[in-house]
Amino acid sequence: MRRLLRVAPICAAFLFAAPLAHAQIEDVRWEVLAPDERQIVDLLAADFYEDSLRLAQSRAIEAHTAELYVEANAEGRAKFRAAREAAWRAMTPQERKSLRDADRPAYANLTDDQKAPFRKIALDKLDASGAIDKKALVLALRHEI
Repeated sequence: MRRLLRVAPICAAFLFAAPLAHAQIEDVRWEVLAPDERQIVDLLAADFYEDSLRLAQSRAIEAHTAELYVEANAEGRAKFRAAREAAWRAMTPQERKSLRDADRPAYANLTDDQKAPFRKIALDKLDASGAIDKKALVLALRHEI
């Protein structure tokens, strides 16, 4: 698989805030990224969610996570808990402590559906900065469509 992201302009790629998308749109660019490229996008998305959103906005989004859990059926709640427990076990003691001491909502607490608009914002910023290789993207999408 060809690399889609060019690493050089990443630092400057996320300096400008973008409006939060209202619709949960699955971005095909996300689907064709390699795991390490997804990590970069998630770091940028987390930065936007945790540092650029107003605290009231991020708290409202995180509160919705609890609503999703309560509204889910027993199987959905079990899957949610299993995913959270697996993530907790994978954390280092320092990461666990930082979650306990957090004074702001964390991107990691969102579901994948809730992360989608923030990932789109990150991908749009990377694209605007020239960090996404258009030729590699077209080649990767040919196999997806």
